[in-house]
Amino acid sequence: MLPFYSTDQLDQLPTDARLGVIGNPIAHSKSPQMQQPALDAAGIPARYVRLLAGTEEGAFEALLGQLAALDFIGVNVTVPFKKRAHDAAVALDPLAQLSGSVNTLVRRADGWHGYNTDGPGFSRAIEECFGRPLRELRVLIMGACGGAGSALACQCALEGCPDLTLVNRPRPELAQLAAKLKQHTTAPATPLHFDSPELPEAVAEADLIVNATSLGLHEGDPMPISPGLLQPGQCVYDIVTHESALHRTATACGCRAATGQGMLLWQGAIAFQHWFGRMPEVEAMRKGLNAQ
Repeated sequence: MLPFYSTDQLDQLPTDARLGVIGNPIAHSKSPQMQQPALDAAGIPARYVRLLAGTEEGAFEALLGQLAALDFIGVNVTVPFKKRAHDAAVALDPLAQLSGSVNTLVRRADGWHGYNTDGPGFSRAIEECFGRPLRELRVLIMGACGGAGSALACQCALEGCPDLTLVNRPRPELAQLAAKLKQHTTAPATPLHFDSPELPEAVAEADLIVNATSLGLHEGDPMPISPGLLQPGQCVYDIVTHESALHRTATACGCRAATGQGMLLWQGAIAFQHWFGRMPEVEAMRKGLNAQ
């Protein structure tokens, strides 16, 4: 079986391929190593594969049409297609509507239905890692305007976090996101830039600091914030699935730090629930995800 399938290789798909993850790049995705054990444990005769879509206009949408013709049940969607998946869906769940981002599609009789499982997956992971529900935490999100960051910010608002700080490079979308979230929560949603003079105080007051930027994906990436701003006892969550410089530095500073492995696990489990109407065996997924 190929490590991934591009649009011109769909004739080489396994005959039982019915689920997959679409992205560009995609060869690195860990989704098959947790979704396939879940399918096998549930006795579902289906194969989960990686799918490479072109980034040119219409390529992602054309791939969805091809997958529908191949009787696919559903797909996960990753960078850079989450907003295009949102636009391609004929129906959306509340978080997908609010965030403008879809990471799970389910094929139904009337077309593709879109869901965002990043938000609830993040919520489950935070409580599992740190022992406190999201609704009790003052949260600061770095990279709040990205596909994942905006979904996490919306999840925090929907759960009623007592305070929410959105940090991003200067972009019009930052103020727009903050204004939108204020319609869904009584807590303040404060937009800041990485060079805002208010940032050190905002970091110091946060219970949970989340890195949803791309910094940390590659070894040697700089820290998204100065390590001197971190306070012992704070919770630091980096959504990349390996130990980053932020994770290591936060641990050395006396923070409680975690990688995005838990979020990946739980968003995948919730996606499975959307596809099949039942939760998978999460421990089978965890074991597959942790396998080398």
